Amino acid sequence: MANSAHEITIRSDDGGAIPAYIAMPTVVPAPALVIVASVMGVDAATRAWADRYAAHGFICVAPDFFWRTVPGPIRADIPEERAKATARGRSFDRDAGVRDIASVRDYVRALPESNGKWSVAGYCFGGRYTLLAGAYLGADAVVGFHPSRMTQELDAAAAMTCPASYHFGGADESIPMDAVETVQAALKHNPRAESYVYPGIPHGFTAAGRENYDREASELSFERALRVLEGLKAEG
Repeated sequence: MANSAHEITIRSDDGGAIPAYIAMPTVVPAPALVIVASVMGVDAATRAWADRYAAHGFICVAPDFFWRTVPGPIRADIPEERAKATARGRSFDRDAGVRDIASVRDYVRALPESNGKWSVAGYCFGGRYTLLAGAYLGADAVVGFHPSRMTQELDAAAAMTCPASYHFGGADESIPMDAVETVQAALKHNPRAESYVYPGIPHGFTAAGRENYDREASELSFERALRVLEGLKAEG
């Protein structure tokens, strides 16, 4: 289990307050991992993942990147709520999101428990931001699960050289296979980038409690991603 988990506030570059959930490991110093969650926000599934990363030895921070517009977690099982989540994802300010990730990076790396290394895990909506963090924000590793809108950041994919681990559902209607193959081609230059496709698996397969959850694919993808992240545990 994580040593502790609680709510925090992180100062943004423009003086705002980013709400976040942080889960601390029992052994420090430790590397940090920033979760960029799905459009559903920092819900119970996201917090469970944060706790699990902490249990595996990472300082895990899950910020509410929608704090400027429609903050808070949104329930996926209510159609009206899901529509609101989709809308806030479509209208999201990409550049503001990148700046917020940088603010979270600076916060977590400055913690006395940090070993100086940091990474990003992107779920669905968060996928494209793993590429941006890896290419332009100095992330030491990135991982992505059913990551969407990756084709909008192909320049970042081509520029990224850090270790990376991406996991796609073979039956994901939100991320067609031609998009997956385009991203794979953009990452091909990087020998430390890996990607997996899980045949017959739909979008959102890591979200426990939702209809598309697939325990086997979720567990296997996490194990593979964790192997990549383990390299950050040496002191920086």
